[in-house]
Amino acid sequence: MTAISVPWFAPEVGDLEQARVAEVIASNYINDGRVTREFERRVATRIGVKHCVGVTSGTAAISLALIAVGVEPGDEVLVPDLTFIATANAARMIGADVKLIDAEPRRFTIDVEKAAAAIGPRTRAIVPVDVNGRGADYDALEALAREKNLKIVCDAAEGLGSKYRGRNLGTFGDAACFSFSANKTVTSGQGGMVATNSDDIYFRLRELKDQGRREGGTGGDDLHPVVGFNFKYTNLQAAIGLAQMERMEERLAHFGARDAWYRELLGNCPGIELPAPPNWSGEALQWTDVLCSDRPRVQHALKEAGIDTRAFWFPLHRQKPYQASDEAFPVAIDISARGLWLPSSFALTRSQAEHVATVIGHAMRPG
Repeated sequence: MTAISVPWFAPEVGDLEQARVAEVIASNYINDGRVTREFERRVATRIGVKHCVGVTSGTAAISLALIAVGVEPGDEVLVPDLTFIATANAARMIGADVKLIDAEPRRFTIDVEKAAAAIGPRTRAIVPVDVNGRGADYDALEALAREKNLKIVCDAAEGLGSKYRGRNLGTFGDAACFSFSANKTVTSGQGGMVATNSDDIYFRLRELKDQGRREGGTGGDDLHPVVGFNFKYTNLQAAIGLAQMERMEERLAHFGARDAWYRELLGNCPGIELPAPPNWSGEALQWTDVLCSDRPRVQHALKEAGIDTRAFWFPLHRQKPYQASDEAFPVAIDISARGLWLPSSFALTRSQAEHVATVIGHAMRPG
């Protein structure tokens, strides 16, 4: 097997992260505390919201946000069919029923017209997904939510630093959720965060993540006025996140250059379709994606050349826990079958992008 010479993606941590973590260890307070609050404020300021609440994962962020906006067991939540399975699992975790909605073909986000048609008497919320940093159609979604009295909890796991119509992802809907897993622009290994401008949602999230307490306690004779759980995000994780934030702008700039390289190099490649380019001010893609007329052929050629890639997710309706007929999901099926994320790491060079494009071009050459 050919060794990987061009990785798909990888986290980058270094001296700054080590120094930040060392400070937390030296403080002897490694639980959720002052450093976590600092990271929450840093993200809130960066995107322009009133509150952020750090939790254990992006999945937990969606679950807690849904509870905080009033979703209860047996309520129905609309979730796009084309997303990582965590989006649907987060709704299931709180006892909600998931109704899957097809994607729209240009930006791969939830089809708002199909979502509107799917609303029923038990529908309580919509969870749009900002696929690969592409904002969903929030103009239409927020109008629909107002008309139908629904809540919007945004899955912005791949959207930190990206914008829709010049406005930061994470600022739409009633609440929005980020992930800090290893393949994100800002990572702390795992972790997540909920952003909101609502004081009520913020205080409910604080209760939900910390055993019913709005403020940290002693673990002894604390008051727990409501039921909560343990979804705390530790100072150790937050220290890494703060260090990662220092590199965020240069990483976003690199992503823009990376996407421009691939568009130049693959723009005329037969059998390769470049999805709609970022068309709103400030949109940033987490990874470069393409649609392939013969994805297995492309992936095989790249693998033989030591180049790593990732295929798009299977549509959720083809996953066993959410199994359903193909009839309602033609767009998600098509995109899933053709979509490929190309090498997109922070360290990707122009020459590596040229190598990737050359291998793809040879693989797709007629004959």
